[in-house]
Amino acid sequence: MSTSPPSSPDDAPVTTEAPSRPPRKRLVGPKFWTGVVAVPVLIVLLYVDGWPLFVPAMATMLIGMEELYRGVERQGIRPARLVGYACGIGILMATHFVRFDPAWRSGAIAVCVGGAVLLSMIAQFHRPRGSSVIANTGATVFGVVWVGLLFSFFLRLRTMHLNGIEDIPLNGFRDRMGVVFLVIAAVWLQDNAAQLVGRTFGTRKPWPEISPNKTWEGCGGGLLACLVATIGIGAAFGLPVLHMVFLGLTMGVLGQFGDFCKSLIKRELGIKDFGSIIPGHGGVLDRFDSLLFAMPVAYLYFRLFIMPLAG
Repeated sequence: MSTSPPSSPDDAPVTTEAPSRPPRKRLVGPKFWTGVVAVPVLIVLLYVDGWPLFVPAMATMLIGMEELYRGVERQGIRPARLVGYACGIGILMATHFVRFDPAWRSGAIAVCVGGAVLLSMIAQFHRPRGSSVIANTGATVFGVVWVGLLFSFFLRLRTMHLNGIEDIPLNGFRDRMGVVFLVIAAVWLQDNAAQLVGRTFGTRKPWPEISPNKTWEGCGGGLLACLVATIGIGAAFGLPVLHMVFLGLTMGVLGQFGDFCKSLIKRELGIKDFGSIIPGHGGVLDRFDSLLFAMPVAYLYFRLFIMPLAG
């Protein structure tokens, strides 16, 4: 009986397996399909105006406030939700339905903001034990101002008509929604361009402790996209090119600061996104962060420098 020597690992039969293929990347994701659905709907609502626009705008604002209030509760803060919601709705109603009387509109908005301070402090008489009066009141009022007041400029921009400017007819697309369309398109193109350029060429990060994925290259690409979009859309609408340059630069800078400030708040709260209601984007505040800073300055710029050109 013969015994063979023990086989070595080198004598083992060699089996070749085809390397596993990496998963195929989807050409388009939820972010793309969200835009395909949402953008046409938004354009129709902006053109129609009235209640069909106000109700979705109010719902969006309330969702954004809820995202913020839910986030601060992670830090033990207890905002007066009902006070915040009521004052936010009041600001939007005054903006939308008292548009033809600026004095009454401004007074109603001031009452809503002041009422948020007063009522949220009164609500602290029944606050949970151990919670902070200042933190609870501050979070409530911050939600009313950051989300409610700044978001109301979305409706203010919709009320600005351009028919007084040469070659812009009454009740056409440019007259009815030219201003708000320009602002939203320029700022959202900036967001997408900043993300694309940052991922492709970005190396230097301005504030990595606040937003580790944002780069100077991405910021520059976003600013350039906002500038080009503002000039291009403005020229198509017959608006002065020089004013569009200043407006594009201003929105490009402040819009990105809005994004950074949102990231600052999220780091404070220890959350990645404010929500998940918008596929591919996150929450309402994750999508509208740049616009919340850009819309007020755009409104003021149009009101002070461009609308006087309409006579």
